[in-house]
Formats: sequence, C-alpha cells, structure tokens
Amino acid sequence: MDTETRLQLVSRNLQEIITDNELRNLLETNDHPRGYVGFEPSGLMHAGTGLIVGQKMRDYADAGFHFIIYLAEWHGWINNKMGGILENLATAAEYFKDCFTALGLPEGRVQYLWASDLVDTKDYWEKVIRVMKSTSLRRTLRAMPIMGRSADSVDVESSWALYPAMQTSDIFQMNLDCACAGMDQRKVHMLAREAAPKLGFAPPVCLHNPLLPGLQLTTAQGSFDDDANIDKSIKH
Repeated sequence: MDTETRLQLVSRNLQEIITDNELRNLLETNDHPRGYVGFEPSGLMHAGTGLIVGQKMRDYADAGFHFIIYLAEWHGWINNKMGGILENLATAAEYFKDCFTALGLPEGRVQYLWASDLVDTKDYWEKVIRVMKSTSLRRTLRAMPIMGRSADSVDVESSWALYPAMQTSDIFQMNLDCACAGMDQRKVHMLAREAAPKLGFAPPVCLHNPLLPGLQLTTAQGSFDDDANIDKSIKH
C-alpha cells in the first residue's frame, strides 16, 4: 500500500492530527508504526467505542500499524470504576476483548495488552516517577479531565494525580509512535509530547477522533476536556 493510501486511511474521520507533517514522515519511513488506544473496562461498551473507535482501529490495522488495544484495568481501579474492585475490572477487560474481536479486531490483527502486564515491571514505575518529576503538580492536575474528573472536586483522591503520569508512561513503555484516542484524551497526549524530549523519548504523533454526541449535547464518553471552567483556576 502506498503512502498516500495509508495516509487517507489513517486520517479519515479524525478531528485532529498532531502533527500532519510528523504523521506523513512516520508513514513514509515506517511500514509498521506502533499505535494504541487505551480503554478503562468500566462496564458495558457503548456505541461511541464500538462504532467510532472500533472503525478507526480497523483503519489503523489496515494501514499496517502494529496496533495495541490496551485494557487499562489499573487505571479503572484508580478511577473507581466497577466499584473500585480490580477483579471486576479484569473481568470487564475480557468482555471488552470479546466485543472488539466481534467487531473484527481479533488477536493477531491487533495486540491485546493489559495494564497489569506493564505494572509488574520495575522500569515502568521508574518511568512513572520520571514523568512526575519532569512536570509540575499543577500541570498534572490540568490533565485530570482525561478521567472524567474535575480538579476542583472536593473529594479529589491523591491517587488521581498518578493517573496522567501512568497514561504518559504507558506510551513510553509500549514504545509507541502514535497515541490514538478521542478528543477527551488530548491533554494527556500533550503532556506526553512535552515530557518526551525531557526524558529521551520521541514525542508521539497524536491522532484524535471526535466523540459521539449524546442526546443532551454532551459526549458519550463524558469528556470534560473542553470545559473552560476546569481550567479557570489551574494555570499551565
């Protein structure tokens, strides 16, 4: 498949590419770039995940990506999903794998990876600490809406501050060329691009698909990323 065809596959129906030149250069120089989408296995799969993200992941696989579906049960644990019980999240992760397989993404066409596979290694936690040391707490809190949480909340758990650093470290630990997600994950991807040169990693190309609007003009994924109220008291 030629570069232009691959570029059309990768970029179609995306809302944002950071950056276009980096993506083109990646496709011209790498037949099998590494990309991923991460999911908190937090319950029943909704239409936005299956229809929008599922189709984009098929596009990435068709374009020759070594594509990873990352089942982030530890992240869901931090975020108090599935009752905050890790065993429930592990079961939900298997359900997500079954759903994606039914959507045409079986093991072999993509790679399935669990957060528990990464957190077992010392060098992963070293990356987490290095990421946290490379950025301010204020900047980390600014990325908190990726969890669907507000940094202004009165019941902020201290563990929540770990979440953006873990998600950034996931990108580095998996040696990814591309970080792919909905627009609700934009802030943590920018954090990864900022931290990468400080820590000796290449900044990931970021590929952001739109979120499926809900019936009340909210997003199906519960994005808080564009809410100006979140940033009003958190300065970069």
